Amino acid sequence: MKILFICSNLIGDTILSSGVIKHFVDKHKNAKYSFVIGPSAAPLLKNYENVERIIIFKKRKFNMHWIEIFKKTYNTKWDIVIDFRSSLLSFFLNTKNKYIFKKQKGLHHIDQLNSSFGFQSLNLFIPTSIEEQKKATNHLNDKYKHVVIFPGGNWKPKLWSVQNYNSVMKSLEAKYDKIKFILVGSLKEKQKFYNELIKDIKEDLIIDLFGANLTITSAFMKKSDLFVGNDSGLMHLAVANQIKVISLFGPTDDNIYGPYGANNIIIRTKESLDYFKSINIDENKSYMNSIKTEIVLRACESHLK
Repeated sequence: MKILFICSNLIGDTILSSGVIKHFVDKHKNAKYSFVIGPSAAPLLKNYENVERIIIFKKRKFNMHWIEIFKKTYNTKWDIVIDFRSSLLSFFLNTKNKYIFKKQKGLHHIDQLNSSFGFQSLNLFIPTSIEEQKKATNHLNDKYKHVVIFPGGNWKPKLWSVQNYNSVMKSLEAKYDKIKFILVGSLKEKQKFYNELIKDIKEDLIIDLFGANLTITSAFMKKSDLFVGNDSGLMHLAVANQIKVISLFGPTDDNIYGPYGANNIIIRTKESLDYFKSINIDENKSYMNSIKTEIVLRACESHLK
């Protein structure tokens, strides 16, 4: 049996879709799987078993990337095609069955997936290797609380200031004797944020995972206690690892992309989403300043009890 997943080019959307992937992987354990996926999200797939092909695409002008993808997939007789991108490609492929994601307004992305595919896809899952799990276990001391901090993101208007993150970390350091901070993100984000993020914090309390691959980051998250960060793919990765999440939202829609699960906390700006929809967003500035550090700190303390 051959199954093709047509995935997003975004990390967050791919993680949100991972419950659907897990459903088919669990149901068809002996199948061969192929993925069409963007380069930033592709590393999430490296530990899946029975993967036959990973077709990595980069967006091109006039949607020319779809022609390239079609050439690489049309000669195969597929048993099932799962299309998360709602593309026309799945209509032209030779397949016995196809599942096409259809977006619905006003529902969380996971609820949209559940409704579209007709089954529950709540179990987000990014597989990690035994080596990655051992590395996380050996590196993290169970005597400590581990708080994952992500100050980055792909859009400046939704980024809370790194000085605010630093302030929260210093307050937590002062309150808890046994606490460490796991810093996650890309190398580019490390260059932007690292020095300000760790200012006046003891060096031995910092675990630097900036630039680490997504699956080793996932393995460390699985052993952690709390995630604090902006609306992002790494926020959804924390949800997939079933740790408590505090996520900060402003000009993006938490009703659709908030951390899924009743135990997670969403902290919004004083300005509503409708307000942000009514103004012209300046992509060179942050709109998150109305979230005060005291609110985030109280949320952290309630989770760390």
